[in-house]
Amino acid sequence: MPVICQQLIPANAGLATYNVAKELARQTVAQFGAVRWIGVGIAGASCCAALAINPAPAAFFPAGNPLMGFLPPPAGVGVISVPNFGVPALPYAIVYGNSQLAPGGLALGPLGGHAERAALTASVAAGMPLPLYLLPAGGHAVLFVELHPCPGCLTWLNGGGGGVGNPYNGIINTGGATTLDVWWKWPHPAGVGQMNMFHQQGLAAQLAQINGPTW
Repeated sequence: MPVICQQLIPANAGLATYNVAKELARQTVAQFGAVRWIGVGIAGASCCAALAINPAPAAFFPAGNPLMGFLPPPAGVGVISVPNFGVPALPYAIVYGNSQLAPGGLALGPLGGHAERAALTASVAAGMPLPLYLLPAGGHAVLFVELHPCPGCLTWLNGGGGGVGNPYNGIINTGGATTLDVWWKWPHPAGVGQMNMFHQQGLAAQLAQINGPTW
């Protein structure tokens, strides 16, 4: 089945995987907002991504926790806010990717270099990719990435390119029944400045934008 790219905007709210993509966007800013600007290589222009997979507690991918807002930062932590997780748990686990994970040595293993590649390749546990979370109707899996995939990443997502391959080629690009919905917020490369400005804000402000009328 195909790889379909959709922008995360209200005009696409009627699509089946929109709500999952919005939640992945929230989870992404919480995950990377806690380590942005602290000297580990993740700054404003570092693109981030998140992939929904089936929970696999034995592989350290338990069901996700929905974000309900942000608590005040704990004593001694400075500007880093602590996510306030609500219940019940999400029906999927989340694998994260960032454009700096592989070159910065922040994650072990043969990860792809861009955010979407890092998320997909980080989903491999014990030599096998973890099962993608599929919506009940239509076999759609969900990936959120802040910037639209570049031409090289589009080729890679569709089964081409070099380096570490897309571990889901067999179920997406070779006659499989899975469609990968790739949700993006800003165009590449024209939207890098907008993404950078977004990342300059605090976590609570980023979350408010995602929950607002323009996402």
